[in-house]
Amino acid sequence: MRRLIALLATLTLAGVLAPAVIDAPASAAPATHVVVVRPVTAQGRPAPGWTVHRQKGAVFCDDASRSAVDDGIATCYPSAYYLPSCWRSAGHTVLCVRDVGSRELVRIRYRGAYPDVTAPRRPSPQELTLGNGETCTIRIGGAWGTAPSHPRWLGFYSCESGSVYGPPNGDGIDRGHHPWWVHVMRDDRSMVLKTVRTAYVVGTAA
Repeated sequence: MRRLIALLATLTLAGVLAPAVIDAPASAAPATHVVVVRPVTAQGRPAPGWTVHRQKGAVFCDDASRSAVDDGIATCYPSAYYLPSCWRSAGHTVLCVRDVGSRELVRIRYRGAYPDVTAPRRPSPQELTLGNGETCTIRIGGAWGTAPSHPRWLGFYSCESGSVYGPPNGDGIDRGHHPWWVHVMRDDRSMVLKTVRTAYVVGTAA
């Protein structure tokens, strides 16, 4: 605990954390558990236990999913559909997962050609469970407000009681500690430092 307090004091003096509130000391929690969710097979079929909901409309897919651990998983747009991770399927459709814990996929048609995408070297989790049990989901487009204490930071995750913010060259997650840390701007615009209990990334089922 003394080591953690000394580290936080150093970071605060450096302007990294100020004026963040410490919500859960890292020393009081286990290391972050990374879970790979595999809802779609390599043949573009739902994995066992997953159901499919058909959605009207059409989308285009051109970016690799930021949460993917395997190649071939894309993000589809417009962002209003919120399709962060999609797999090519039959009939010029994609199967997409919005909520990794729902066991439900969305099937929707896509326009143009499906992209040849490569998984990122360091995936950003599609969903986070914080140390207090709060859930945060990855941001896909949209306009977010500015954090008063860190006006250059961007919003990366939407949480049940705020949003995860961080420097623009990252994804809002500090992986230099175990468990991982995130800065959550609460509804009152104050910044709180929280631990990450579980991080969910996505991959392709066998």
